[in-house]
Amino acid sequence: MPTGPLRLVIMLPQSNRIVTPDAMIRTAEAAEELGFYAVSVRDHISFNGAWISSGMADIDVAGDDRDFFESMQSLSYVAARTQNVKLGVSVIVLPNRHPVLFAKQAATLDVLSGGRLILGVGVGPPTRRKAGETTRLGRHRSNAEKEYDAFDVPGNRGPRTDEYLEAVYAIWSQESASYDGSYISFQDLDVFPKPVQRPRPPVLIGGRSEKALRRVARYGEGWNPSQVSVAEYQTSVARLADFYEQEGRTGPDFLGINQIAVVASSDEAAHEQAYPTVARVFPSEEAYRKRTLVGSPETLVGRLSEFRRAGVNWVEVRPVYATVDNLIEQMKMLASEVLPAVEEGAQDGAA
Repeated sequence: MPTGPLRLVIMLPQSNRIVTPDAMIRTAEAAEELGFYAVSVRDHISFNGAWISSGMADIDVAGDDRDFFESMQSLSYVAARTQNVKLGVSVIVLPNRHPVLFAKQAATLDVLSGGRLILGVGVGPPTRRKAGETTRLGRHRSNAEKEYDAFDVPGNRGPRTDEYLEAVYAIWSQESASYDGSYISFQDLDVFPKPVQRPRPPVLIGGRSEKALRRVARYGEGWNPSQVSVAEYQTSVARLADFYEQEGRTGPDFLGINQIAVVASSDEAAHEQAYPTVARVFPSEEAYRKRTLVGSPETLVGRLSEFRRAGVNWVEVRPVYATVDNLIEQMKMLASEVLPAVEEGAQDGAA
């Protein structure tokens, strides 16, 4: 699969006690100035304060760890203050969203932003422990369970997600939209505007299971798993190519990773910053090392070069930071020291 240029994506400070309107705007404006391909957000409606994406655990700043700005509204807010940077969601928990309303929200955002939406979609975290889990979900799992109960979607989230995607695509593509499914049905709905991007905004599917990979091949323009190792990624990309062939489709256009990250002046400084927050996410030291991007610029160049050789062309980083100033400093290192070296190495390899 051809990789194309490497797209660097930064997750906005959208949750936990560090989130403020100013923090999101500062980060988005810095991303645009530094040449990042996209900024991104995550999705929860109810949130119990588990650290998953913004800032770091146990920092002494004002705010409430249960704050979690709504995803689509956050991107709309950021869209009004930026011009070129793409706007991503990683990922919308689609079973928790009514597909008719969500189709309109997403299309409106695409129009208002001038066609900058990149939509990530997933089924949400599992409610039961599974053998071989690579991360400790803990409070994140209990938070998800409450959300599913509140939206009355405790089971069948996979089939429901497939139907919801089909319903959203029908609304985006049909003049007067109709869909008849087990979970959602409607007839002759006039839902406008349609998205600017045609036939639709790119849709990236999250998850690492076989069902997720098949969902990518059937419905998506890309794949964006979180906390994945290089070896696991290489194996899954080969399977994904087979699934695309079975669906009679070419692609994917986006081969992504979504990784917790810290870049600092040295490996020691990076791990000192990341480990107190991030170690609790992983079942072992080995898993922490393999499934994060933590280290000096030189170390991250090496790690990302491995993923690049596996086909990655979308790198969504979730930095660990105590202040927005530190977040922007990490962004500067990624943009000036890491990305150019990774791309130069990929070109040398191709030659």
